[in-house]
Amino acid sequence: MEVQNRKHFRENIRRQIVGFLRRGCRSMTNEGYRPPDPGFIPFKVWFTFLAMALMACLWGCENEQKIQRGVASGYVLDLAGNRVVGAVITSHRSLYKAVSDDSGRYTFTSLDTGTHRLSVERDGFKTASRTISIAFGQVEDNIDFQLEPLPNRIAWTIFKRESTAVTIDVVTVEAMKCVAAYQGEHMPVTRTQSTELGVDHRFVLSPLRSDTEYWLTIEGTTADGRRFSSASGTFSPLPTGDLPGAPIAPTQFSLIQTRDGPKLAWNYEGSDPLKGFRIYRAEEDKALQLWQDEDYVFMAQRSVVDDSAVPGARVRYALCAVDLDGNVSSLTQELVLFPGGKLSSDITWKKNWSPIDLYGDIWVPEKRTFTIEPGTVIRVSSQDLSQGGYDPLKCEIIIEGKLLVQASGSAPVRFISAASLPSKSDWEGIKLRAARDQPYSEIINLEVSNAESGISLGDSVVNINQFTGIYCETGFQMQGASGTMLSDLKFKDCANGFLAESTLGCQVQNVYCDGGNLGISLRGNRAFTLLNFDLRGISDTGLSVDDTASPTVKGGVIASAKLGMSVKGASAVLKYLTIDSSSGIVIDGADMPVLMDCILINRLYSGTGIGIEEKKSGRSYLYNNIFGFKTATENCDQMGGPILNVDPQFIGGGAVFDYHLQAESPMRTASDKGGEIGAYGLGAE
Repeated sequence: MEVQNRKHFRENIRRQIVGFLRRGCRSMTNEGYRPPDPGFIPFKVWFTFLAMALMACLWGCENEQKIQRGVASGYVLDLAGNRVVGAVITSHRSLYKAVSDDSGRYTFTSLDTGTHRLSVERDGFKTASRTISIAFGQVEDNIDFQLEPLPNRIAWTIFKRESTAVTIDVVTVEAMKCVAAYQGEHMPVTRTQSTELGVDHRFVLSPLRSDTEYWLTIEGTTADGRRFSSASGTFSPLPTGDLPGAPIAPTQFSLIQTRDGPKLAWNYEGSDPLKGFRIYRAEEDKALQLWQDEDYVFMAQRSVVDDSAVPGARVRYALCAVDLDGNVSSLTQELVLFPGGKLSSDITWKKNWSPIDLYGDIWVPEKRTFTIEPGTVIRVSSQDLSQGGYDPLKCEIIIEGKLLVQASGSAPVRFISAASLPSKSDWEGIKLRAARDQPYSEIINLEVSNAESGISLGDSVVNINQFTGIYCETGFQMQGASGTMLSDLKFKDCANGFLAESTLGCQVQNVYCDGGNLGISLRGNRAFTLLNFDLRGISDTGLSVDDTASPTVKGGVIASAKLGMSVKGASAVLKYLTIDSSSGIVIDGADMPVLMDCILINRLYSGTGIGIEEKKSGRSYLYNNIFGFKTATENCDQMGGPILNVDPQFIGGGAVFDYHLQAESPMRTASDKGGEIGAYGLGAE
């Protein structure tokens, strides 16, 4: 509003001046001519002076309303004083940007008065900034910036040393033309010719003096004129003199898995000038053979990657040093690695190689067989150094072909974690993914620890007996493996012992689970049968049944702290169960299960919880004994059942507890067929 009033004021002033000028001109025209008197100032002169004064005042008023501005300029240079072209300079208050020209100079021709935070950005340099103050009409022409180059833009290594020459390899992070500048003590600086624009460069520095140390710097220039320098370092050609006798052996010899294959690394601490190194290699138990010699492994090298190693095969390495006269050092100790990757041939791991350290995935493709001898121990790294498989961060055993573990009656094959503090998911576990037309895997007496899933079974045909999962996130997981028969499964301290989902017509029997949060979980299966199981020390829910159609669960002991069994989904047959928990069974489904011949007891927290809790009222579950709960049933009853709230009289007590029935227990004749109810009555059915 104030600005609008000022505009009206200026417009009124202009109109008055114009009217005054017009009236003055008319009055001068109408007056007759009079000769000027001495000392008399004519009216026309007064009139002109007054008009000019009014216009000057008006211009001053208008200028006071304009935004006051100033000028800032300067140069953008690097730390060596070279111009930086194309740098972008911005102010935190301005909508405009300035760009440094071919001379490195930039200019802001119109900056608002006040404080500005100027920032300068350019590829390859750290951002620089400074604060300036601009007054009205002020011109600042020395606002200069020096940009610090980002580190490691140029790296160099020694490729080869000779008595009068050294070969240098250079790598740049972006395309540059490079020059090598080197200087020996008391010598002038020598500069090579520039290379072509690129990221990989090689310099052969020659002629050089032997026994002389040189300083080296690589200078690079990008296509747009930015200049960078490498870190300075020293190098020296091979000495001319050679010490008598053999050189010392390499030290700090190491062997690790990498994405490209086994990597050998070492150090050499001797004073005898070397020509290079010899590397020996062998597979399995074969004798070592020369693999690479000093013509390929130069004196300056300290590592080699074996990209030809056979995945899964036991490979051994040793190396020695060779001096200028051909004298050879003693061999280092042998190092062993089982390279990760996809098998290209059948592989067998032997017991006498134990412990086998695994640092990457083992992937068994179709038509390949992976055999592990009984008693073999495999220590699995918590980090997948091969970076392959389904999860590039964790090691996996992926079976698309055939896995043979046949340790029946002997020591098991054991997979354990190599971590110093093992967890429940240090590695992924064994994934069985073979197509149904492949020869089926046979797993007998296998033990897996510290895996995300001890065994993860897809829709494959397998024969599995005597499997043990220890301290895993899930001991055994099967998905879609229709028609699979499993027996003799054990789980110790797994978060979830056994999980089956989306299967058809599967049967699992003889399952033992000790500890964990959830003993057995059945989800979305059809016609699943679970027989003869024992779930002890479960911290949450012993058994969860949430199947699609017709699950059968018979003959099991469930001892859990919170809930014995949760039943959802389709109609189930639940018989001959002994459940000891603070809450017995919760039934929450549209279909009514067949629940009978079971013993439900609250032994540790007597007088609390509900024996059978039915979410849909009006149902009856007969021939079940419920004892020790605050409420035997809720929304259901046992009308017609012969036993209600009677001590089942188990054998034993205290810390050691056996859920078998004493001879005088009334449960021995309480089933619907006059036989024993509970976990051990199934045999009489």
